[in-house]
Amino acid sequence: MDMDAYKVKEVIGNNPRFVSPFCEPCSYYIWKKHDETVRNEEIEIYWRKLKYMSDNIDRFIQQAFHPDFYEFYGVKQSLVESPVQMCQELVVDSFVFDADNQTIGCCLSNSRFMFGHYMDCLWNSYWELMDSYIC
Repeated sequence: MDMDAYKVKEVIGNNPRFVSPFCEPCSYYIWKKHDETVRNEEIEIYWRKLKYMSDNIDRFIQQAFHPDFYEFYGVKQSLVESPVQMCQELVVDSFVFDADNQTIGCCLSNSRFMFGHYMDCLWNSYWELMDSYIC
């Protein structure tokens, strides 16, 4: 279920670490198997999780980032000086709540120096990082 872009904008405010919710395709949504109906409680959880990530985004990006991602072939090192700068300039391209298992998935990237590539990250319902990789 795609989330209302105006509500997303209200929740994230002008946080520069998030892509605009008005971009296509929609990158803010709730995932459920077999297109099951999303319950109101799941929508409320989504808004709380998005707000929490927005308030703590630097910590979550630092947690998911591995310095060796800087060495990935898809990173244009001529446009970003170091792993530290790369980490500081990553933005959330998508924020997905999996209502079936209560996980949060997001993609981090920066089109300036990783065009077409991204970091895929997954947190459990307690905000413990489960996985992050670059592709």
